[in-house]
Amino acid sequence: MRTIAIVPVKALTEAKTRLAAVLSPAERAALTLRTLRGVLAALDMPGIDLRLVVSPDETVLAEARAAGALALRQQGGGLNEGLEQARAEAIARGAGAILIVLGDLPLLAHDDVGTLLDLAERPAIAIFAPDRHGTGTNALLLCPPTALPFAFGAGSLARHRAAAAARGLLIRYYDAAGTALDLDTPDDLAALDAVAAASGAR
Repeated sequence: MRTIAIVPVKALTEAKTRLAAVLSPAERAALTLRTLRGVLAALDMPGIDLRLVVSPDETVLAEARAAGALALRQQGGGLNEGLEQARAEAIARGAGAILIVLGDLPLLAHDDVGTLLDLAERPAIAIFAPDRHGTGTNALLLCPPTALPFAFGAGSLARHRAAAAARGLLIRYYDAAGTALDLDTPDDLAALDAVAAASGAR
């Protein structure tokens, strides 16, 4: 089964606005690109046949190309609209499954991606990786790629779960630090600092 990973990224001028109180626009842009590089590195592994970054931002797309990923320019709309464009591209390229991974997961590792792939044991399945609050969807594996409509945004996990149940999909969850911690608020940065301090990293 050909699995294509999709990473959506906002325009850098619009990214991480909830961090405006603690980071300058340049710092927010740099953080967005740095976490994107880490996510793409984690997705560069056996089982992922293609990495696809969808964004309206040329700097982001250039970063994707530099990492060896396919860069798809988003043609308007928000996150879900961009993901629909990417889903259509993935299907056109022969995807039997898609793995949506948000681009701001600083702790994502190969082991996280491998476990998500291992959980997809059969078609008609949706695998959810919630955020650390248990309300958002930080990663989503769908087999087949059209199994669910996208409903990302605040409270997305409940909407995705309800849609999966209504369609009779097998539902599985993956809950680990690598997928749970995203960087949206100052509290998220503090949580990342705590993890780094505990591990002795900077």
